[in-house]
Amino acid sequence: IDEVLEGKDHASYEDRHSMPYTMAVIHEVQRVANTVPLSVFHCTTKDTTLMGYNIPKGTFVIPNLTSVLKDEGQWKFPHEFNPANFLNDQGQFVKPEAFMPFSAGTRVCLGEGLARMELFLVIVTLLRRYQFVWPDDAGEPDYTPVYGVTLTPKSYRMYIRRREA
Repeated sequence: IDEVLEGKDHASYEDRHSMPYTMAVIHEVQRVANTVPLSVFHCTTKDTTLMGYNIPKGTFVIPNLTSVLKDEGQWKFPHEFNPANFLNDQGQFVKPEAFMPFSAGTRVCLGEGLARMELFLVIVTLLRRYQFVWPDDAGEPDYTPVYGVTLTPKSYRMYIRRREA
């Protein structure tokens, strides 16, 4: 981040092309956090067969995004946080088809493009200006989510320090 933004006051969305690891980290956070595990309801428009199951026209289908975001056949490291899930052998950012934190099908989130841009700009700005410190006395973080309509992390403490210029 510091190298790409050297001499610039602010990041631009175009800077993402020069920050493959940063993009991989942001996408991996979304994959692992999986805040909305069930997508919006869809309805089949015709009789269909999926993996040997007959699904009649008019059947409600609820995509389970967790099953895709943790699929062992889709990810190099499906059960751990590892930005390499989004990097090819040359270290370039790649977004696998299995990455769909904003829903699936024709009814994807209308705000997805704006959300991606804002995520990049906010996270890069925060990481450029601040250091996030896990307290020594806090022990290991507990990544077990709190289940509800969305998945949320458990409460925790963290220190934030301004980085030296």
